[in-house]
Amino acid sequence: MSETAIDRTSRALDLIPFITANPGWTVAELAKKFETSPSQIFKDLEMLFMCGLPGYSHLELIDVELNEDYVAINNPQNLDRPRKLSRAEVTALAMGLELLIPFILDANLAQKALSLQKRIQVLLKDQPSTISKVLSNTPLVRTPHDEVIAESLRNKSAIDISYRSARTDTISQRLIYPLRTYSQHGFLYTVAFCTKVDEERHFRHDRILESTLNPLSSRASMKEVSSDTLKTFEVKVVLAKQNRYFLEEHHQIVKEIESQAEGLLVTFDIGDRAWLLRELISIGGAVRVISPIEFKDDFERKVSEIMALYGESV
Repeated sequence: MSETAIDRTSRALDLIPFITANPGWTVAELAKKFETSPSQIFKDLEMLFMCGLPGYSHLELIDVELNEDYVAINNPQNLDRPRKLSRAEVTALAMGLELLIPFILDANLAQKALSLQKRIQVLLKDQPSTISKVLSNTPLVRTPHDEVIAESLRNKSAIDISYRSARTDTISQRLIYPLRTYSQHGFLYTVAFCTKVDEERHFRHDRILESTLNPLSSRASMKEVSSDTLKTFEVKVVLAKQNRYFLEEHHQIVKEIESQAEGLLVTFDIGDRAWLLRELISIGGAVRVISPIEFKDDFERKVSEIMALYGESV
């Protein structure tokens, strides 16, 4: 694979302080050290002849002494020390890792991320604890099924699961094709195509009782399912403006948002209508379903049933 300009620039920024600290290395030795070819090292060093500080006269350019047996840099122009991140950049990395690590399901990758996080914490000293207090208000609930789902996503294979429904408190056996994962209120969820209902469903990991990879059912075999069962549906709803947080949490299913006097007109692009129905019923503030008509009827019927339990009508 050919190198990019960023690759060459990155190596050059490492070459300058290294050669400054270690004059006399040969081109072959530098090529081995930087894991590239001698011809590429020659090209990198020749490029340095044209680099320097603004002004770019012979006084501001980097002075490189180059032959096959000897390489030295006599005037590194403020690049004599290895490049390093600023405190702001290190803090940004620490915050990014703090946010990402809980979502890394692959055990090996998670271990590498934790190792990097510890190295960064050394640079920040006491600051990471402050970052953790800000970002880790709700720790994620982890389960043994997280890695099974991660393996499924990598290999595009199906999973046989035993799942406990929160709504009916029943246990069902399902064959699912995981599509993506997300977190909400401290729990991990997987969005998957469920062959039991021929629709996308959201499965909370801690409600999965058993999970086993099914190598005989791959993502390729899912193509045998008709396109009608895999299609998504548009649902138009008017939400109270106080429910903007709901749209931010589920931005992946939001197609359009239009602010109106009575609230927010939202178009959802959804595969799991049953999930959206439950979520709209549970959120606070006014909710009015516009279309499709069958979804509107289901919503109003469910709300009426709930209100009837309290002796009220809508």
